[in-house]
Amino acid sequence: DNNSPYQFPRASTQAMGLLQPAPAVIGAVSLTAIVGLIVLVHFIFCIVVLGNVDSSKPVTVSGVQISTMLQCAGGAFCLLGLPLTVHGGVGAIYRVPSHLNTYLLYQFFSLLAGAAFLISVAANQRPCHTRESVVPGELATMVCGLPSGGALILLAIFLVVVCVAMYLVWSLTENTKKRLETDLFRYQEPLQLKAQMGEEAMAQATKSATGGVAAAHRMGVPGALWSSAAM
Repeated sequence: DNNSPYQFPRASTQAMGLLQPAPAVIGAVSLTAIVGLIVLVHFIFCIVVLGNVDSSKPVTVSGVQISTMLQCAGGAFCLLGLPLTVHGGVGAIYRVPSHLNTYLLYQFFSLLAGAAFLISVAANQRPCHTRESVVPGELATMVCGLPSGGALILLAIFLVVVCVAMYLVWSLTENTKKRLETDLFRYQEPLQLKAQMGEEAMAQATKSATGGVAAAHRMGVPGALWSSAAM
């Protein structure tokens, strides 16, 4: 009934385009357990990054020099991630869509940060170059950027893993919304039935009272305001 006061929003399955949510159970593992594991790994990752932040000197990772300010910014971002990952874990365990949405937003910004670092590594890729020896008599050596290329591949894999993790968290969010919607409609039906029965009972009582008044008027009950004896 569109006029019912117990109307609840329906969960949209088109939130991410044509992508459909993952099933509640993947293989022998529930989606909730998988998301819980993702949250735990993300929490540990934030702690590791925080432990490697050095505000006294810049560091070089895969040929990209990371300044102290950028390290502190990354550390602050991971520090923010500690309560947010816990927030997402609570949402996964107790099925709270708002908690999961907040954690999903943090994952999105983490993906952007990883993509920016990937672009920086790609932009700083150096071809093979000759390194002159500082020791007299030794031949020059040719140095190529294979380690940076390996790091580039690892970063690309990391971004793919983050995308998969985001998809699984989004799937749990959508499944939770559908489950809450089903529960709400399940509780809505008895309320609607009670309201309908109350309306029918009130209409029946009103009809009976109206019929009684009309009958008393026709019979001219003494003392009644509408009877001929009271006029």
